[in-house]
Amino acid sequence: MGGDTFSVVAPARVKVLCVPVGRTQSSRFHGFLERLGQEDVVRLGDVSPDSRPHRTTFSPLAFPAGRVLFDLTTSAPPASHLALSPFEAYRQPFIVVGVADGNFYRQKYPDSNVESAEGLGSNLYEEHIHSLLGYRQDLALEFSTALVHQTVVFDCDVSGQSLPQGLTAVPSVAKSKTTTIKTVMCDLTSQLLAEMSSFARSLQESPSIEAPRAPRQTVQRPLARYSASSGPVSADPNQPTLPSLNDVERGEHRMSMPAHLLANLSSRSSTPDNRPMSPPSGRGSPPATLAGTSSTPASPPSRAIDRQRPMSRDRASMQGFGSNSLSERERTKSRGRTHIVIGSLYLLAGRWPDAIREIVEGATVAKINSDHVWHAKALDYLLVICLLYAWSNLDFRIPPLLYAATDKTGLGSTKTSKETPMSSHSNLTTDSATSSRDASLQALSQMLPELLTTIQNLYSRAWTFSEDRIPQVVFSETGLRFSKLLTITDGSDGKFTDTNLSQVVLNSQMPKQIRISPRRVDIAAFLFRSFPSKETDDSLTTADRTMMLAGTASILADLGYRRKKAYVLRELLQGLVPALVEARKTGAAEMGVHPAASLASLDAAFIGASGTTSEPLHGQDEAGIQSFLKLVRHSYGITLSSGYTDDVEAQQVGKSDAMHLAAPAPSDMLEKIIERTIHQASSKLFSSTESKMDVLRTCINVCEALPNLEGVLQHSTELLRTSGSGIAPGPDDNNGSPSLSIEDQLRLWNNISRTVGVGRQLGLERLAADYWDEFLVRGIELVPSTSNTPIPHAKDELDAVNKSKADISSGPFLYNPFGQSSKAKVAKPLMVAGEDAVFRVTLQNLYDFDLEVESIRLTPNNDSCETPVQSATVGPYRTQSIYLTARPSASGSLIISGCMAKVRGCHERWFPIFDSPWSYKPNVKTLQSGHTASLPEKDRRNAERRDLKPPGGPVASSIDLEVIPALPNVVVKAVSLPQSAIMLLEGETKTFAITLFNASKSVAADFVLLTFEDSTAAQLKAAMANKELALADLQELALIASKKPLRWRQVGDEASLMIDPGKELTLSIELTGQPGLASANIQVSYGHLGVPLNQLKDRFYTRQLSIPLTTTVNASVDVTRTDVLPFSTSFAWQNQQKPPSQSRPPSAKKPETPTDKTRRYSSTSNRKKSSKAANNENRFQSLLCRIGLSPNDKAHCLLYLDCQNSWPTPLSLSIQVRPSSIQDTDGSAPTTISHSPKSDITTSKLAYTVHESLQPGHTKRILLLLPRLRLAHAQLPIPSLDPEQQFIVSSSPKVAYEAQIAARENYWYREALLNTLHATWSEESTSRMGIINLRNIRLSDRMVDVLKLPELEVEMKLLLNSASSNGNTHNELSGESKDETASKEDHDDVPLEDIHTSSFKQIGLTNYVVPLSEPLTLTITLTNHSSSSIHPLLRLQPLLKPPNGAHPHHVALDIGRKFLVHGLLQQALPVLQPGQSSSVEVGVCVLGRGTWSVCGVVEEVRILGDGGDGVKEERERRVWRIEEGVGIVGIVGVGGDRRVEDYDGKGL
Repeated sequence: MGGDTFSVVAPARVKVLCVPVGRTQSSRFHGFLERLGQEDVVRLGDVSPDSRPHRTTFSPLAFPAGRVLFDLTTSAPPASHLALSPFEAYRQPFIVVGVADGNFYRQKYPDSNVESAEGLGSNLYEEHIHSLLGYRQDLALEFSTALVHQTVVFDCDVSGQSLPQGLTAVPSVAKSKTTTIKTVMCDLTSQLLAEMSSFARSLQESPSIEAPRAPRQTVQRPLARYSASSGPVSADPNQPTLPSLNDVERGEHRMSMPAHLLANLSSRSSTPDNRPMSPPSGRGSPPATLAGTSSTPASPPSRAIDRQRPMSRDRASMQGFGSNSLSERERTKSRGRTHIVIGSLYLLAGRWPDAIREIVEGATVAKINSDHVWHAKALDYLLVICLLYAWSNLDFRIPPLLYAATDKTGLGSTKTSKETPMSSHSNLTTDSATSSRDASLQALSQMLPELLTTIQNLYSRAWTFSEDRIPQVVFSETGLRFSKLLTITDGSDGKFTDTNLSQVVLNSQMPKQIRISPRRVDIAAFLFRSFPSKETDDSLTTADRTMMLAGTASILADLGYRRKKAYVLRELLQGLVPALVEARKTGAAEMGVHPAASLASLDAAFIGASGTTSEPLHGQDEAGIQSFLKLVRHSYGITLSSGYTDDVEAQQVGKSDAMHLAAPAPSDMLEKIIERTIHQASSKLFSSTESKMDVLRTCINVCEALPNLEGVLQHSTELLRTSGSGIAPGPDDNNGSPSLSIEDQLRLWNNISRTVGVGRQLGLERLAADYWDEFLVRGIELVPSTSNTPIPHAKDELDAVNKSKADISSGPFLYNPFGQSSKAKVAKPLMVAGEDAVFRVTLQNLYDFDLEVESIRLTPNNDSCETPVQSATVGPYRTQSIYLTARPSASGSLIISGCMAKVRGCHERWFPIFDSPWSYKPNVKTLQSGHTASLPEKDRRNAERRDLKPPGGPVASSIDLEVIPALPNVVVKAVSLPQSAIMLLEGETKTFAITLFNASKSVAADFVLLTFEDSTAAQLKAAMANKELALADLQELALIASKKPLRWRQVGDEASLMIDPGKELTLSIELTGQPGLASANIQVSYGHLGVPLNQLKDRFYTRQLSIPLTTTVNASVDVTRTDVLPFSTSFAWQNQQKPPSQSRPPSAKKPETPTDKTRRYSSTSNRKKSSKAANNENRFQSLLCRIGLSPNDKAHCLLYLDCQNSWPTPLSLSIQVRPSSIQDTDGSAPTTISHSPKSDITTSKLAYTVHESLQPGHTKRILLLLPRLRLAHAQLPIPSLDPEQQFIVSSSPKVAYEAQIAARENYWYREALLNTLHATWSEESTSRMGIINLRNIRLSDRMVDVLKLPELEVEMKLLLNSASSNGNTHNELSGESKDETASKEDHDDVPLEDIHTSSFKQIGLTNYVVPLSEPLTLTITLTNHSSSSIHPLLRLQPLLKPPNGAHPHHVALDIGRKFLVHGLLQQALPVLQPGQSSSVEVGVCVLGRGTWSVCGVVEEVRILGDGGDGVKEERERRVWRIEEGVGIVGIVGVGGDRRVEDYDGKGL
């Protein structure tokens, strides 16, 4: 439609002002203009000439091949442009067309027929013809300078009727012919050519034509800051460079410059002046162009009036008359200017030959008279005419004046100055080879750069050497027109082609070509010579400056200088804001509103004027500015997000104040969000963030000045988005803060809220911003309830529970699925139908202001889940958790993929869950550069034609939930313990009750199961995890873990446990105090199965109710020290020798009641020390009386325990010793070991109990006599408590076989010892009682040797031979009565003076009194109690025991003369099978008085197998020491004839 303002052929276009008249709608008006614009080029051969003879000056018959180019515009030129006429006559509109809509008249008469309604018939003519003519007269009065005024009525058929002059009817498109619009344009052209004759004559009759001048106060020098010595350097030596100022001056000198001007020029060039040719400017350097050089603004700073040189310096001092007088020179210049103006009219009329003739003549005059402005304009016109000739495919010849201007030799260069323009014109149309179109185009292409530079330099010289200083708009537009021409030709390597000529004239689009020439650097430098600087703002209107900057940006974009284009657009935008603000103030004043009124007041005024509330009246007028803002944003890589509203506008979910039924999010919504997130993050790589923020601030100011509420919101949110980091930071990331200051962030946030509020006042309910952070929701998780979280179970788990009940001792190792915590992780989070579930939603706010979320709710994938709406406020720069609820109504699968949230001032939109940290990581190897980086990732790959893998975007997550059927809800109604706390002593057991209540109204709890936890379990579990412990320690820890402090005291059948809806259930729980027990937890697993357990087929669910207890366990009685000592077997032998009346055990007496026992210990404080000692002696005596009651009860050991009372009140102790239940007599190993505590006192006659009283803080040693043990299975591996595991395996380093055997023996004998003991304590004042933990007892290897009986039993007896005993054959005892013997003290060393008889007597189990020189027989019996065969070797050793200390070694062993042995002291015995015995007799005779001892050892000759077959075992040979040898006391015989001399007189 309209021509390009900065087209190089703009001076050849006739401006046509189109104005709507009547009731014409805007859309139809622009449609009519499009129809007219289709014929904006009219050939003169198609134009009818005017028949009037005085209007044939511009007759089309003179040059039928000419063209008239029209520029249809809808806006009148400003006064500053009209003032440039006739210097630039094309700026004023020569034709004013009033556009009317014929459809208006059809609507006025809807009942008329089509023929009469579509045309201005007889009915319509009389009524409306005068109104249309009136519109034309109004246009003629308003635009009086126009030559033609015409009214065109579209969609109007007047066939068969004539219209008055000035009215033209155009039928509708359906009824129009192909030549209809062309005919209209030809008629307008005919009228224009006719009227131009009068206009030309008026110009010729004018006495003088003045050149347009810039205001004196803002005089500028449009001379670029080029070096005085050289111009800009071209990067390509083959390309012509733009000449410098000195070259132009030299060229002017060669073109017959006047002598006085030449002298002035020479003096200024050689001698410095106080006025520099390029005074410094306050404006910064423009963008860099080539090789580090920078082009400068075309307009240097203004010079003050007082600094201007006198006018006399601009002209020579001449006086007189003649051809060289000043008046004659002025007349000559005026005549030349007239020729140029007339030539420009011929150019507009399409009479190009006449235009060349007139312009060449005028240019010659201007050149001779140094009229630089008009000379430059003439060269400009000639260039346009040559381009029009070339575009019309007409042969032409370049005027010689253009060659002279560029100092080139060519056709016509030898033409003398006497040649007339007519002859030059005749040469232009000659038919010769050299005047062909192609040759002329080639020559024009070569001279074009220098020609354009010459024209610009002539304009610059006018500022220096004359008073004809053109306005800045002329200089800048000329530079833009020439730069665009160079840009177009640069695409074809600087040559003119039919394609680029069409683009030059018709502004048609040409495909972009790759420029390999560096000429674009020179073009950019040439362009920036005309760049309007800030210093020229006073001389340029806002509209002119905006157009100049927009044209500059467009050319820079064509050249590929997008960065320079961005800076120019920013300058344009910044200059536009003050004008818009001023226009807003003016509009507010016209509306009667205060200029400082808010947006609401101003928009209300507009709305009141328009009478509508749907949108502001000025919305359509802002479309162009919005498009321009989009261009500016695109130049800086800023792309406004399309927003969530555009993507899912049709999928918005209805609102409700109570609850929402969520709609599923569209499947492609997440892809769009991720794609938008990647693009926003990748766009940060293009341009700097500060530049983008500056541009967005300016865009906000523009939108506020319009005012445009939606634009304010869009750019405000984009500024927040651009300043943000665009990442999802992790917990330790610190780079998520925005680039804006806190004050700017708060200002933007308040601006958004205020703008939305204004929109609400204006009735714009849908006006809202798009939220700026895609990572609002950083996580959603189901909050597990402490008691209501369902736990899935399989049917097989019930069998495991029943198995654990059958064997309670195996509890610590058997997996109990119902003992797991409710916090245990499951495959899917579970929700219960009909119950509210709480979700923790983590929201992110990376900005420094409070984020107000007006509404937020979860978005499940089906409508069966209700999600209530809540509000929240997220603090500045943090992630904050809020809690939302959801209630499913049916069982099944449920997926929650995000939240539907509405932030204050923003649209309600869906936010996915981005719970993982993310930041944009571009591919460094394929990093984009330039403007490509601002494109989306998909378009970027297409632009670069690379098959690149796109960078990974943020990964969205979702929550997969499973909704199960309804479950009961059981709560704790009462606990018998106050505040759920209890205090215990170690070993004490107490019972309490808990009451459960089923709060469900319809679901019964038909499955109830109890499990227990305590604080000791974690410590034991951690200790048992250390596999490097010894096997015995691991088994001890497992045993302690198996003894749970909590136990359910079952009253009825467990299977009958059931809690009906609204009913109660009471349970009794026992708690035993254990060391380290600080807290306990009772877990009640309950659920609804609906069927019996044996009919359960599928998975079922339970809930777990936790009842925490706080326990305090204080110490009661501690066993601090333990030791096992050997004990002589003589006490048992003596008890066996007593009569039955004297050997009755204390157990046969009347049992002592606890009251008697308490009474016995209650008066201990009043007793004397002597009585205490007597009681202790009597107590020990009672213990001695208990040994030897059975034939096998011979070997005993002494166990003492140091017991300490840690409780602040006296405690009574009761320790019972009973036969061990794991001691085997047949050599078989026990299958199981019972570790359960025995609270009942054993009533066996072999058991006895020791009672003691302990004062607070005191320690008392308690002595116990224990029978020695023999365990045949003592070398078996340590068993495991787990029935699935036979033995405990340790990861400790491998030890020797002997060490393993010793450890096993230690374990088994310790277990047997603990099995024989049972200790309890009691408190008299409170009747409290408990069990003492004896498992702290540890046995050393020495204690084990004392406690166990040897595998090889050696029994030694001494017998008197029959020959010397007067008939007592092998008599073991003499004729002395047993009572007399029993009265002897039991000791090994019997003093000789205390024995008054010489008969053979046995005073102990192995102690004898024998007369001297009597033959005796020593019988040694060996019994094999082991499970393997033994081949023994007996070694005997007689020793002499002195009464007072030991004899020297050589004396003790020198017994050959005092102790005779008949036989060998060392002899091998036959192999003993398991359980077999063997005896050997050795004759002895005591010859000397004293105490003799016969002891020895038994060694294993060789290692045999179990069957004695000689198979060796993996062990060493064993050695057994005879523990109690035979003690012999030699005395003198009865007759006294046998005297034994004293042994060397010592010790006797």
